[in-house]
Amino acid sequence: MLKKILFLFVAVLLFVTGCSKSNESSSSTSKSGLDDKKIVKIGWQNSGFPSPFTFDTNGPGGFLRNSFLFDTLTWKDDTGVIPWLAPSWEVSEDNLEYTFTLEKDVTFHDGESLTADDVVFSYNYFKENTFQWNTDMTKVASAEKISDHEVKITLTEPYVPFISEIAGKLPIIPKHIWSKVEQPLEYQEDEALIGSGPFTLDSYDSATGNYKFAKNENYFKGDVTVDEVQYLATENRMLSLQNKEIDGGMTFNYTEVQQLEKSGYGVLKSEPTGSAVRVVFNLKNEKLSDKNLRQAIAYALDRSSIAEKLTGNSEVMVGSAGVIPPDSTWYKKDVKQYDYNVEQANAILDKLGYEKNDAGIREDLDLSVLVSSTSKEAELMKSMLANVGIKLDIQTVDSATFSTAMAEGNYDMSITGHIGLSGDPDFLRLWFSGQASNSLAGKGVFENEEFQKLASLQLKQGNEAERKATVDEMQDILAEELPTLVLYHRPFYYVYDSSVFSGWFNTYGGISDGIPLTDNKAVFVDYK
Repeated sequence: MLKKILFLFVAVLLFVTGCSKSNESSSSTSKSGLDDKKIVKIGWQNSGFPSPFTFDTNGPGGFLRNSFLFDTLTWKDDTGVIPWLAPSWEVSEDNLEYTFTLEKDVTFHDGESLTADDVVFSYNYFKENTFQWNTDMTKVASAEKISDHEVKITLTEPYVPFISEIAGKLPIIPKHIWSKVEQPLEYQEDEALIGSGPFTLDSYDSATGNYKFAKNENYFKGDVTVDEVQYLATENRMLSLQNKEIDGGMTFNYTEVQQLEKSGYGVLKSEPTGSAVRVVFNLKNEKLSDKNLRQAIAYALDRSSIAEKLTGNSEVMVGSAGVIPPDSTWYKKDVKQYDYNVEQANAILDKLGYEKNDAGIREDLDLSVLVSSTSKEAELMKSMLANVGIKLDIQTVDSATFSTAMAEGNYDMSITGHIGLSGDPDFLRLWFSGQASNSLAGKGVFENEEFQKLASLQLKQGNEAERKATVDEMQDILAEELPTLVLYHRPFYYVYDSSVFSGWFNTYGGISDGIPLTDNKAVFVDYK
């Protein structure tokens, strides 16, 4: 017996809200240039060649650029998961089979039809060739064509977040192009960017990191409300915004936000926060393998002060020892925490036998922290650890070296900042099994048998209350063992010129697997 998920009521709701968004977007998008094109310019950085196999994973920019070109079976907007290429689907009683009905009359950018053959091909191709924004394809047993517009995906085991974490992440690529490609990492021809998405790529300058996306005039989901979206690599986004070089950009700096808001710019704060700046401990390090030392370091750091100084905002969200942010519905309120306590830190270090010399330094406890570019967090951390006798060496490297060191475990501690905390809690399993999409999250494995057992269990728990209890237990283990210490959760502020475009929204649960940014492709589509 199949449990059919019907979206008739959603379709009605989306029609109403979609029209509202369309009217808002159209009225607030200025006409630029002599040909009256509606253009939105966004400040970001170079995110690589945006094929599904080559975009940069140092942050979410590459995935988002790719999502403008390619579509997925489901997507998300400000209400949560919504139908995209698949207007409806059915789930078997054992939660192993998902049967998707596909939209008809969908075409790729080259005019070829998108059918069940392309979906089946895509799922099989990505089982052999990894999608850049890691999607756990070990959970997919098979993909089968039922008809031209119906596909059945069978899983190896129940996987509760399948609809958002696989169906909502994996791009459908054209079989007629990729079936001929044996080395997708090396394939950077124009055809590699042909998808079914709301935009085509007009140009990409790999030297400058600038992108120009052009409206897909035949988009199946609805009218694309702007003619172009440009991503421009700028050194100072807020300055570029004031100089009218871009129409919007993201910042963490609350002082900048306040100033620009007073000047009339629109501001959208990411809610939930969905981002973290954290210390990653190398559990293979002889000294740091002792959780007591990790706990002492946690007590020695005034994380509230660090957050306030670096965000310019007194209303800070100190990191939870259980990793999941306090503004998440999955957060455990009574999870163990480590309030700033120098006496407690010293007591633990003394008990561990790290004695201070006459200069107040614990000679047998030299540690280093790896950072990418200048890190004010590391400077403050160095000062605070010195107060308990720990000498900290700051190792500054470029982003490529940082990612490699994180993947290979060549560090004592590292400080990394990234997103992905606002979506499904399965991110805990991915992070601590070395499968995180974002290379900045590292590839270290938390070898705790009980944690890994719970991580596997929560995947299969369709009862949300039972799954919440399991995720609570996972947070308790993380808080006690401290494989990582979240310093603070930093909100993203998107600052924009509302006279150009004001249709931005926060995606419920974050775009895809929890990306808390505003440039969801759905904001530019009057979707039905």
